[in-house]
Amino acid sequence: MAIYDPVDDARLETDQPKRRVVSWAIQVEWDNGELEDLFDVPDDVAGPIDMWLSDVEQEQKTLPYQHCGE
Repeated sequence: MAIYDPVDDARLETDQPKRRVVSWAIQVEWDNGELEDLFDVPDDVAGPIDMWLSDVEQEQKTLPYQHCGE
C-alpha cells in the first residue's frame, strides 16, 4: 500500500492540470453520413448544457488522483 503524500497531489496537479470547458458545440450526423457542427444554440437549450458541463468540470476537479501502488 502506498503512503499518501500531499506533495504528490501538488506535483500531479502541475503534471496533469485540471481542464476547463471553454467552448462547446453539438455535432450531428445526418442520415447520409455527413457530420455537421451546430454552434448557434438557443439560450433555452444552451443553459441546461452549460449547467451540465459545469457539473462535469466540478466532478473532474474533485476526482482523486491515482497514487502509485494503489
